[in-house]
Amino acid sequence: MILIITGPSGVGKNTIIDALGKKLNFNFSVSHTTRPKRVSEVNGKDYYFISDDEFQSMINNNELIEFEEYGGFSYGTSRKELNQEGLVILDLEVNGATKLLNSNSDFVGLFIDIDDDELINRLKNRGHNSDFIMKRMELASKQRKYKDMYNYKIENVDINTSVKEIIDIIYNLEDR
Repeated sequence: MILIITGPSGVGKNTIIDALGKKLNFNFSVSHTTRPKRVSEVNGKDYYFISDDEFQSMINNNELIEFEEYGGFSYGTSRKELNQEGLVILDLEVNGATKLLNSNSDFVGLFIDIDDDELINRLKNRGHNSDFIMKRMELASKQRKYKDMYNYKIENVDINTSVKEIIDIIYNLEDR
C-alpha cells in the first residue's frame, strides 16, 4: 500500500511520520531535492541531495513519478522508492501529492491540517519573519482547496490522537 501524507508546511507531517515509525513497520519514501542540505539532515534519510543537472537527468530518464518546484528548488519522488515491499509512506507537497493521487487510484491520500492560529505559532517558533509567515499562510489557504480530493483528513490537534487515527486508517485499509 502506498500512503501519501500531505498538508501545508508546519502542520506536523514530519512529527507524525516519526511517531508512526515508533509504532508501525513501514518504508519511508525518501525524495530527491536540489535544495542544500541543512546541518541536521542526513543524505539518504531526509532527502537525496542532488545537483540540478542530476535532477534534470532523472526527469529525462523518466526516473521520477512526480516532481515539483517549491521555494526555488526541485523536489521529486523516484519510481524506485515506490517499489519497496509493504506499506510505503510518502511525505509530499500538496501539488505533487494531488498529481499522484489523480494518476493512480491505488494510492491513498491523507491530508493533515491544523488551525490557522496554531500554524502561525509554529511558523513563528521556527524563527520565520512575518513576511514569510504571510506567504506561507496564503499558500496554505490555496493548498486547503484540494483537501476534499484526499481519501482521509486529519486535524492535528494532538499528535498522539493524530497518530492513532492514522494507524486505525492503515489497519482498516489492510483488512480490506
